[in-house]
Amino acid sequence: MVLRHFPILLSLSGFLLAAGCEDVRFTPSLLQVDTFAQAELPVVDILWVVDNSGSMLEEQQKLGDKFDLFMDALRESGADYHIGVVSTDTEDPTQSGKLQGAVKIIDSRVADPKAVFAANVRLPLTESRTERGLDAVALALSGELAAGPNQGFLRENAALFVIVVSDEDDHSIGLPGYYSRMLEHHKGAGNENRVNLSAIVGGRPCGCGRDCSEPFQGVGAEAGERYLAVQEATGGYFHSICEPDYGPIVADLGITAAGLHRKFYLTTTPQPATIEVVVVTDADPACAQPADCAAGSVCSASHRCGHSLARIEGGQGDWIYEQGQNAIFFPNRYLPPAGATLEVAYWRMP
Repeated sequence: MVLRHFPILLSLSGFLLAAGCEDVRFTPSLLQVDTFAQAELPVVDILWVVDNSGSMLEEQQKLGDKFDLFMDALRESGADYHIGVVSTDTEDPTQSGKLQGAVKIIDSRVADPKAVFAANVRLPLTESRTERGLDAVALALSGELAAGPNQGFLRENAALFVIVVSDEDDHSIGLPGYYSRMLEHHKGAGNENRVNLSAIVGGRPCGCGRDCSEPFQGVGAEAGERYLAVQEATGGYFHSICEPDYGPIVADLGITAAGLHRKFYLTTTPQPATIEVVVVTDADPACAQPADCAAGSVCSASHRCGHSLARIEGGQGDWIYEQGQNAIFFPNRYLPPAGATLEVAYWRMP
């Protein structure tokens, strides 16, 4: 995320709010505009690693049922995507890091991605008692499989987003740090932030949906401790596998996989009631003054007719101000589009 900040003149009246503060005298030095660059059009390869033990049938079904929300987020971002599925079984030679399904790579040419994904995650039940999801990731990304059964999935110019779904912890041989380093180095030095692993697993300390005083018997989930270690090391995201509705999870992961920012940190503390948020794209016309813009548009600090975004009130709107983090956050479906500029204007605290 690129950030710039600079003061703007009081004549940019589209940004100024009385905000019920008529009894306070403001000066131009209190006016602040922070400008953020949304991520460019993303290119991303997304590898789903799904536990195929007998206790995972319900979770596989829930993933397939809500996958359209994942796809909606990718499509709305304009992402160029590849999506593949592997299992956590590294003993069956037909699996062992190999992409599963009749259509192994889901991209924009696939007419019904939800149906294809739902079929791909209905994996054959494993006879193995040791799920090795991290080993499956390493195998899927290996040169041998990338040049063979998984050919065409990985692209040199794409970010890599791995999502593990399991109700048990990983039993791979290597330490979690080995797999973290493998992922961080996958795109080469300096590109560590283009690869991460997210985990839909049981949380710490002992998982979820089960009696933690008893051994795991396939009810609920045990803590995915090793997956969580790699998730944290690579900057991925954690979601609980015990959530009853996977809709919000897959929608959030779709946005994350697309690489678009939903949170923008301000450079100084604002007077919250004065915050104005405007999104500007290269397609927006230039302006020198508010009168140059059509109704509903604002002459922004970058001298383009941008679009004012609404603060969320009564469940309606686009953004909220998170005072604890001093950030503008977009919690719902709307995100500033790829390549757009976000301008946040406000009065600084005196």
